[in-house]
Amino acid sequence: MGKKRVWGTGAAMMLSLALAAGCSSGNAGTGGTTAAPAPSTAGGAAASQKNVELRVLWWGTQDRHDMTVKALELFEKKYPHIKVKPEFSGFDGYFDKLNVQVSGGNAPDLFQITYQVMNDYASRGALLDLNTLKLNLADVDEGTRKIGLYQDKLMMLPAGVNTSAFAIDPALFQKAGITLKNRFTWNEFAAASKQVAEKLGKGSYGTPDYMNNPDMLNYFMRQKGKSFFNGKKLGFEQADLAEFFTYWDGLRKSGAAAPAEISASVTSGELEKQLIVSGKSPVVLLGSNQIGSMQSLANRELQMMLWPSMEGGKEGHYISAGVSWSIYQKSAHAKEAGMLLDFLTNDLEAAKILGANRGVPISAKVREAVGSSLSATDKKQFAFIDEMAKVATPFDPNQPPGAGEVQSLLVNITQQVQFEKKGIAEAAAEFITKANQILQSK
Repeated sequence: MGKKRVWGTGAAMMLSLALAAGCSSGNAGTGGTTAAPAPSTAGGAAASQKNVELRVLWWGTQDRHDMTVKALELFEKKYPHIKVKPEFSGFDGYFDKLNVQVSGGNAPDLFQITYQVMNDYASRGALLDLNTLKLNLADVDEGTRKIGLYQDKLMMLPAGVNTSAFAIDPALFQKAGITLKNRFTWNEFAAASKQVAEKLGKGSYGTPDYMNNPDMLNYFMRQKGKSFFNGKKLGFEQADLAEFFTYWDGLRKSGAAAPAEISASVTSGELEKQLIVSGKSPVVLLGSNQIGSMQSLANRELQMMLWPSMEGGKEGHYISAGVSWSIYQKSAHAKEAGMLLDFLTNDLEAAKILGANRGVPISAKVREAVGSSLSATDKKQFAFIDEMAKVATPFDPNQPPGAGEVQSLLVNITQQVQFEKKGIAEAAAEFITKANQILQSK
């Protein structure tokens, strides 16, 4: 297998895609719920033995790349008539690249995707209905399968279950004289962030500025009993958005959050660029599946923490799928791509290689089998998901067509606030108007 690297270019503005969240329980219009267990795969012995080459595209850090390539090499050994050509990159520019490939009719056979953009790609006819393949989903619960549904077609299969979280450096908080608790309120988080910045000195910040992060915005709105989207319109009002903007604007202006020029470079989704890696902040927003990669990059012990609670508000957290797999509608080797997807979902040897890098495995049988062989960081992730399950509220419906454009709009408008080119009221009004226009045009 040639280990070709296809490094993304351009600025992907869909910041929330760098996260990854997912879950639930039972049987969603399925294709294959009675299929034979692994290692029997989609297509099984009936699949053509003609030699084929599959292209597989994903994003991630080097540890994800290495383990994925190793799992693909195992697949090639089990199915010698199938060769896999890996194409992988960092997150920045990933969806720009995929968009170009889809538009040109030459997208990879199997590629990573997230629930945030699944409807966009499905509405463009880019995704294959996985129900047309003989996938073995007998050990995958119904709620997890439903995450990948678009118009009753299974367009995406989660690679793992996870949730949004903070990764924190307890040593930096301790150095700043802050006693950690299980969870801050929004006011406590602001106060702690300011204290970190003051105690640790110039060049240190309590937190990056997450004003432009769609997942954080959605979380905030869920705490208010609302959501980012409500069908083909936004699920919140201008006053709600202004409140969210005001909070982060205050943190930035007080020095508690990183200034605009720094936030612009660290909120791209690239883990390597995060302030926590260089010890300039004790906090980073991520998907729970990313804790291992982040801890490896930071080269020190990190913990996970729930996002701030809202006094008198509702619970904003949910468990969902983030990093998922889809098959290209125009793939000339859809059956073999399905075999590979089935393998990545059900094969126990592959599961031990992949661990929980893309989230807690969606197959109950796989979760049980790999539990004893988990790394310390993967065990940390499993434990956090268990804790989250105690407070999590139901997952929002998949985001509507146009969601990616709306998220890009959020980034563009908030950057103007961060660089003080627009006031909060003007920015909030502009976003509400333009975002609803985008959604209603789809």
